[in-house]
Amino acid sequence: MAFDYLLPGKKVNKIRSMKLGIVKRFIFVLSLLTFQLHGFAQDSVQVRKNQIGDRTASHSSLSRRSNVDSTRVGNDSLRNELRNDLRKVNLNFLSNIRTASMAELIAQLNEKSNGYLTTNAGSAKDSIALIKNSIHEEISQLKSIKGSISNYSNSLNVTADQIKTLINRYDISANNHSRAYQYLDNAQLKLAAKQDSLEAINRTIDELIAKNQRHLIRIETVHEMKSGNKKADSVTAKSSIWKANTAVISKDVILNNIRSNYSNNKSIDKYVNRTDWASRILLIVLGLGYCYWIVRVSYILRQNDPEHKLAIDAIVGKTIIFLLTLLPFVNFFTPSFILQASQLVIMLIFMFLLRHRMSGLQRKIAIILVVFYILDVFVNMIVSDDLFLRIVCIAFNLIALGLVSYTKRRIKNADSPGYISNFIYVIFAILNVTAITLNIIGHVEHSRSFSIACAVGLVQSFTLQYFSDMIKADVRNQFKKDRLTSGFWMRFNEQRTLAIITEILRIVCVLLAIIVLANNLQFIESLLALSETFFGKVRSIGSISFTLGNLGVAVLLLLVANWFQKNISLIVLGGEDGQLSQVYNQKMTLFPLFRLAIILIGFFMAISALGMSLDKLTVVIGALSVGIGLGMQNIINNFVSGIILVFDKPFRVGDQIELADKKGRVKEIGIRASVLKTGDGADVIIPNGDLLSGRVVNWTLSQEYSKTSFVLHIDRKADLDQAKQWIKDAMESSDHFIKDRDSGISIQDISAEMIYLSVSGWVNFAANASAFKNDVLLVLYKKFEAEGLKFYSVIPPKI
Repeated sequence: MAFDYLLPGKKVNKIRSMKLGIVKRFIFVLSLLTFQLHGFAQDSVQVRKNQIGDRTASHSSLSRRSNVDSTRVGNDSLRNELRNDLRKVNLNFLSNIRTASMAELIAQLNEKSNGYLTTNAGSAKDSIALIKNSIHEEISQLKSIKGSISNYSNSLNVTADQIKTLINRYDISANNHSRAYQYLDNAQLKLAAKQDSLEAINRTIDELIAKNQRHLIRIETVHEMKSGNKKADSVTAKSSIWKANTAVISKDVILNNIRSNYSNNKSIDKYVNRTDWASRILLIVLGLGYCYWIVRVSYILRQNDPEHKLAIDAIVGKTIIFLLTLLPFVNFFTPSFILQASQLVIMLIFMFLLRHRMSGLQRKIAIILVVFYILDVFVNMIVSDDLFLRIVCIAFNLIALGLVSYTKRRIKNADSPGYISNFIYVIFAILNVTAITLNIIGHVEHSRSFSIACAVGLVQSFTLQYFSDMIKADVRNQFKKDRLTSGFWMRFNEQRTLAIITEILRIVCVLLAIIVLANNLQFIESLLALSETFFGKVRSIGSISFTLGNLGVAVLLLLVANWFQKNISLIVLGGEDGQLSQVYNQKMTLFPLFRLAIILIGFFMAISALGMSLDKLTVVIGALSVGIGLGMQNIINNFVSGIILVFDKPFRVGDQIELADKKGRVKEIGIRASVLKTGDGADVIIPNGDLLSGRVVNWTLSQEYSKTSFVLHIDRKADLDQAKQWIKDAMESSDHFIKDRDSGISIQDISAEMIYLSVSGWVNFAANASAFKNDVLLVLYKKFEAEGLKFYSVIPPKI
C-alpha cells in the first residue's frame, strides 16, 4: 500500500477494486465454510447422540443376553470375549438403507420413462432435445443409485460374514447360548431381507436403464427423420389431383424424384450401421445350419434312393430364401428398398425352383407378376406431385387389382403355386383402394407407401407360402431319411409333428407379414412403441403384479415343459410313429419322477418369468393346500401311490400283470395313473391308488418267461404214445416254446370216446401264451385230421 502514490490514479483505483473484490470473495468463502462446519457439527452431534443412545440400548440388551448365557460359557474369559464380539455386531446402519424409498423413486422414474413412448415424429424438435437430456440425466441417476446399492450390499455381506464367524467360533445354537442365538438369527433375517430387497431394486434398475437406452435410440431415429424430412415436407404440397402440377416430365425430374424418395432419411445407412451384429451372426448361423441339414438329408436319401436328386442349385436357392425370408427379424426397422429387393429375389428363386412343377398358365402369371412388380416399384420410386405420374400410379393400382382378380379366378387349388386366399385378396383390395384415394386427395407420399405395400405384400404372400411348403417338405424328407436309417425323428408321429410345425410356421409368417407391412406403411415405430406399452405395462390382480409379456413367456414355458414331460420317455427310450418301442428296462420306472421334475422346473421357471416372489407363492400354495385337503384327496392319493410304485417296483413297464378282470402289459407308469395294454389292443388307464391297494398278479416279476397249460381231447382209438409224440413235436415247432425247460403231457380223464390230456409248457413271454396255443392246435389239427382221428380242444357237444 505504501507504493500506491507511485502509480497513476486509474491504476491505483483498479488495484484497490481488485483487492476489495478478493477480500469480499474470501469473506464469502469463509462464511460459507463456517456455515457448513456449523451444520456438520450439529449433524455430527445429533448422529453421535443417536449412536450413543443406540449403542447404550444395544449394549444393555447384549449385556443382559451375555449375563444369561454366562452360566453356559463356563468361564469368565470366554464370557467376556463373547460379549465383546457381540457388541461388534452393529445393525444400526440398516435403518439408513431405505429400500422402500428407493423402490418408490425407481417406480417414479419408471413412470417417467413410460411417458417417453409418446415421443414420435410429430413431436417438436425442442421437446425431443429436452427429452434426450432428461433420459441422460435419468440414466446417470440410476447408475448412481446402483453404486449406492453396491456399497450397501458390501456392508451387508461383511456383517453377514461376521455373524457366521461368531456362530462357528462359539458354537452358538438354539441349545447353546440361546439368547445370543436368538439375537444373531434375528440379525441374519434382517440382513437377508435387506439383501433381497436391494437385489430386486438392482434388477429393476438394470431393466430401466436398458429401456431408457432403447428410448434414446428411438428418439435419435425420430430426430434424424425430422431433420431429413423437413426439406421434403416444406417442398411437397398436398394438392388434389385436379390441382396437380402439369410440368413436362424430363430425365432430370425423374432423377430428382428418385433421390427425394430414397435419400431423405438415409434409412439404408442407418440399417447397416445400427443393426446389431449378434442378430446378423445368428441369422447366418441359422442359414448355415439349415443348409447343412438339407444337404445331409438329401445325401442320405440319394444313397438309398437313386431317384432322389441332390441338386446344388436347389440347396443354394433354398438357403437364400431361408435367409431373406427371416431377414426382417434381424432388425424391425428394415428399409423399404431392402424389403422390395429381397422379395423380388425370393420370387425369382421361387420361380426357378418350381419351374418343372408349374403349368404353362402358372408360369405365365408368375412372369407377368414379376414384371408388373418391377414396374410398379419403379413408378412409385419416381412419383411426385406431377399430374402425369400420379395418373400413372393410379393406373398401376387398377391394373394390380385386375391382375390379382384374374389370378384368383384362374388358380383355385390351394396347393398350387400362385393361389390367393380370400383374406389376402381383401387386404390387397383395401390397400389399393386406399392408395388411389390418397393419390386423388393429394397425399402422394402416403399413396406411394400404400402402393408399395400392396406390391410387396402380394409377392410376400406367395413367397411365405412357398417358404412354409419348403420347410414342411424338408421335414417330410427328414422323416423319410430316419425311416431308412432308424433315426431320431422316427420316434415321433409324422402327421402330429407336421401339424405342430405348421402352426409355428403360421405364427412366424403372420409376424413377418406384419413387420413388412408396418415398414412399408412407415408405422413400425409406433407399432413397436404400442407393443412395448401393451406387453410391458404392469398390471395387478390383488397384490400380484405382472405384465402381459411375462405372462406370455410363462405360458410358453409351461407348454414346453408339458410337451417335454409327455414325450420324455419317447425321446430317451425311442420308439416309432409316436409309440414306445417294445424294448423296455427297469430304468423306465423312474420316468414318472423325471416327468414330475420337469413339471416342477417348468412351473418355477414360469413363476420366475412372471416376477412373482416366493412369499406370494407361499400364500398361493397355502390356499391350494386347503383345497387339497378338502377336494383333492383322490388325486393326492394317486400321486403318492405313483411315487411308491416307482420305488417299491411291484411291476415294471413291460411286465404282464393282471388286476381284477383286466390283464395285459404295463405300457406306462404315470404320475397319477398307469396305462395297461390289453391283448385286444385297448389302453386301460388305471389310477395308481387302485394298483397299489388292489390285488395285482405279476406274471413276469422275476423272469420274462411264463408257464401255460391247456386241455386236449383226443380219440380213444389213437395210439396214446404216438399222440403224445405228436403233441411234443407240435410244441417244439412253436417259436414261443422254451425247449430247455420242463414240459408235461398227462392224462387228466378218460371217457367212453375221448382221452383228456393236460398239456403244459413254458413260453418266452407271458403275452405269447395264446400264440403258443394257436401254433400247437394248428399242427395237431392237421395231423389228427390226416389220420382220421377225432380231436378237440373243448368239450364236444353231446348228440
